[in-house]
Amino acid sequence: MSETNGIITVSTLQTLYANSLSSILDGQIIVLESFYFDKQGKLYGKYYYDELVSKDKRNRITVQFSEDIKKQLVSGQYYKLQGFITKAQSLDNDSRLKVFFRATKVLKLEKEVQLVSKVEYDIIRARFDREFPIIQDILLEKIEKEDKPIIDIITGVQSTSKDDYSNQLLDKEYYIIRHHKCNLSSKDDILKFLNSYNFSDSDLLIILRGGGSGLEVFNEIELCKKAIELPIPFITGIGHDSDKTLLQRVSDKGLSTPTSVGVFLQKIVNIHKQRLKLLSSKNMEISKYKKEVENEKLLITNQLSSKKKTLLFVSILAAFLLLIVGYLIYLLVAF
Repeated sequence: MSETNGIITVSTLQTLYANSLSSILDGQIIVLESFYFDKQGKLYGKYYYDELVSKDKRNRITVQFSEDIKKQLVSGQYYKLQGFITKAQSLDNDSRLKVFFRATKVLKLEKEVQLVSKVEYDIIRARFDREFPIIQDILLEKIEKEDKPIIDIITGVQSTSKDDYSNQLLDKEYYIIRHHKCNLSSKDDILKFLNSYNFSDSDLLIILRGGGSGLEVFNEIELCKKAIELPIPFITGIGHDSDKTLLQRVSDKGLSTPTSVGVFLQKIVNIHKQRLKLLSSKNMEISKYKKEVENEKLLITNQLSSKKKTLLFVSILAAFLLLIVGYLIYLLVAF
């Protein structure tokens, strides 16, 4: 293999291999710089399959690592890696060939390159300038008042995310849920919905998206700005643990998957049920205590009544005896 001059970026690789499985980089040793993210996958043959992400987080490529090289890396750090382009069958077992970068050497850890850019930092700081709503308390308060919270949920056009969260939310009747389909790979389509939809009666917005490619749209600055300007709280259920998107970072609650969203909503209902059960138990205890008090009062009343009757009898008897004694004394004195 020959060696190229200069450093290649993930964005360059994506451009070169966008519509073809071959390019001028085939058969060459290249130096690639990118953020590294550990996918927590198992060893396939001789290699781990992780992910390299461009500095602007818009592009990503799957990387092959031997176990020795993987041990040198820390997820979320920016590296210069030496290696070459290789093609192999997709891990999805769909018989497609896919372009991978096989890393053979770790050249440098770029400590100066931060995972959060200046623009992203400004957005996150703007989010923290806004009050953080406690979503669980907001929803729970409405449920306890028997006022069903109104939730708007955005899912992809062909997404199964609705089923993923819905299977975990067993008590759906506690909520009013409105579902909306949107192309969640298009910043413009998402912005169009957020700008045009009337959230006046809504309590919460949820954005659901499973894992996979195309998540870079959730790093769009314009989209994140719009989200934090919404008049209602919003949470995300975006299936990507290793590389949190900017939208997840600025959300009022960032959950890792659509399934987690369902678990979260069901947990709120469960808390309500537990409180009702506890309240019912306390009411039963109070009712039992009141009954015991009433019984005790009745017993005391009966005892007092019995004692009064006994005292009255004794008083009458004593008076009768006094009359007899008085009469006998009278007879003795008279005769």
